[in-house]
Amino acid sequence: MKNQKIRILACVLGVFSSFQATAFVELEKRQPLEVEDGRLTPYWAQEYIGADLVKEEMRLLPNLQRVPMAVYDVGFEKEHINLAFDIPVDRAMNGNRPMKGHHGTSVASLINGKGMVSVSEFVNYVQLKKVSPAVFYFGAVRELKELPVKPQVISNSMGWTSESVLELATEVDQMGIIWVMAAGNEHPNEIAEHERVAPVISVGSYSPRGLQTLSSQESDQLDILAPADEYQAALDGNGQEVLFGETSGATPLISASIANAKALIPSLSRAQIESLMKRTAIRSFHSLYSEKNKAGLFNAYRFFKVVQRLHAVCGANAPCIQAQMDNRQNYLFEAQVLSPRITAVCHSRQGLSKAEMKALRTQYLLNAEQSQYARLLSCAYRNEGYSINADYYENIALIHENPKALQNKIQTQAVQAVLHGYTASASLRDLQILNDSFREALLKILSGETGMEQYQARDLLKAYDNTVKVELP
Repeated sequence: MKNQKIRILACVLGVFSSFQATAFVELEKRQPLEVEDGRLTPYWAQEYIGADLVKEEMRLLPNLQRVPMAVYDVGFEKEHINLAFDIPVDRAMNGNRPMKGHHGTSVASLINGKGMVSVSEFVNYVQLKKVSPAVFYFGAVRELKELPVKPQVISNSMGWTSESVLELATEVDQMGIIWVMAAGNEHPNEIAEHERVAPVISVGSYSPRGLQTLSSQESDQLDILAPADEYQAALDGNGQEVLFGETSGATPLISASIANAKALIPSLSRAQIESLMKRTAIRSFHSLYSEKNKAGLFNAYRFFKVVQRLHAVCGANAPCIQAQMDNRQNYLFEAQVLSPRITAVCHSRQGLSKAEMKALRTQYLLNAEQSQYARLLSCAYRNEGYSINADYYENIALIHENPKALQNKIQTQAVQAVLHGYTASASLRDLQILNDSFREALLKILSGETGMEQYQARDLLKAYDNTVKVELP
């Protein structure tokens, strides 16, 4: 069913070239995506968090040093990884036979690949290790301890099949190294207890409409969600453009953003990073009704701007940094006057320029709780035909303005997902917010109508009937 969920738009080359020339967001050579019933910009994930804005501003800052980083994954292709210095790079292996290291290479491309795909330009890889099966973690950590330059951040998009890795992660944490770990893609299964309690930053995934990815696991220790699902622009082990995602893709967005922060303040601890991420996050819809998971949506730009303020006031003074982190004023940003063309975008079909979009996106990311900016962005993307991006910003506005209206909207999308076979739709995740129109749609499938597979409808119907429903005010 995955091919029903997503396909690359087949555009006539001449028409698309004309469209690219006037694009209001950066497309590079990628084409827009068709997702479920709408259209999505190829670099939506990087746009949503403001990764491109952070990189642009960091280029103007003097004397920044690259931050040492390690990536633990299933294997890599060295020739397609952006290395500052030549280091050993583990290949993916099937027994004694080398395999293409697509997964690890995609992770690395999201961290510091060239162009829009990446989050950071200030990463220095010091260790790229294969850690599958889990016994390989012991060798990776043993090697880490012997490195002349140790990583400040570990990006780990692989799970821990062994409880013994918890002890290694605790050792690494005590060394002051921040371990960033994917929450896993087996929802509704719980995150394994040894992963839940680990001293790591735990990362989940959210979809292009802003809802948690269907497969993304959660717990009371989940720290943050980053945009991934199955639609991230990345590079594979052949250096080719590919779609990546889920929590494997969400994790490097966080790891690279931590590296950006540490390029300014190397002493930031895991606890401080967690606090800064949570305080700068965009409110998530599920936080309004989930009892155990209140994780917000990662905001790389606001996160970086607060770190930049801390650095401007404190430099490397650790007590000052901690004190300023508790100062609410450091998280507030003054609204800037937007041009009449921007403020009129909902009343016309006119497109905005890249400069106007940058001004609007900046204001939104710094003041996401002020829903007028999300409303303007929704109109701007809709005017350009990007209905999924537009839905995302409308949803962010509704979280603040009218959560019940957003619940109704998701209920409608869940019905459409059933009837059109969008079986990985994030609208199918939280059954407690759906209503009996969803049940009726499932019964239509079971009576022979086309859509998702009958076994899927049968499983969802059983789960829905056993779920206590939630009505938002």
